[in-house]
Amino acid sequence: MMKRAVVVYLDASPAQLRMFRCLYASFKYIEAEDTSLVVFGEPSVMKWVPKECVQVPVSMEKEEEAYGSYPYLYSLACLTKKEAVVLLDFDWVLHTDVDTFLTPAWNDFHPMRYTTGKGAYAHTYEVKNKIRRTSDLFNFRHQGQFNVGSTHYGGSGDVLEVAKTATEVTKYLLRHEFKDREGTWPGWYRGVSSLYAREIAVNHHVDDFSVSADHLDYPSTSGQSVQDHPHIHCWHTKEIFSKFAFLQGEYDDRERDALDLDQVKDYCLYHALVSRS
Repeated sequence: MMKRAVVVYLDASPAQLRMFRCLYASFKYIEAEDTSLVVFGEPSVMKWVPKECVQVPVSMEKEEEAYGSYPYLYSLACLTKKEAVVLLDFDWVLHTDVDTFLTPAWNDFHPMRYTTGKGAYAHTYEVKNKIRRTSDLFNFRHQGQFNVGSTHYGGSGDVLEVAKTATEVTKYLLRHEFKDREGTWPGWYRGVSSLYAREIAVNHHVDDFSVSADHLDYPSTSGQSVQDHPHIHCWHTKEIFSKFAFLQGEYDDRERDALDLDQVKDYCLYHALVSRS
């Protein structure tokens, strides 16, 4: 049997811990026999990680000293640590964020090539040109695939290689492009440095990859069937399902039994409510 891993980095913030419990609830629900939920994080965080998960304690102290104001780096940098060798025990790895859900469609999701979700950060000539320029500085190739999502699914070696390069490119961007400025969204913007870096890394390392908005990072507000979308991601929204509304208690009075588990937004809300018990 193929061995698959869903990999996340977990920090100790209350919001992260609550969203991780939502992901874990969905993971338990789909009963994916070939899949392990692998959780990286500081040793102090592991007490909140269920024993059914693969726990990978890592120290991120050096990153904290220099990049404490850019927490998105940790999800990448943890895969550069020696402890990440555990992922080579798996055939395919889904590297994603904690504010996500797995659906039953995951059990039949077996793409033939490296696949990512779809991002939404490179809409202008300025941004695309600066991404290409940064790629050229590293003597990397860029295949013309822009707006690569934050979730990556591929062979374990490829995912680790992409994460390693993306970590270095993110650090470069923070040190040089955004050392003294934030930039302006939706232009060249510090807040999405790791997304620029992941795009640069996957374009360089992976000969043939697919950006699939339907399969990875699908929006949690959709009314479509979960049977068509293996992986759901919470975006910035006030519509159901909104992680912000959930974290603020706006769904506390909702009844689970009234929800349609075939509908993406209800499916996410259901597992968010389950995660509280």
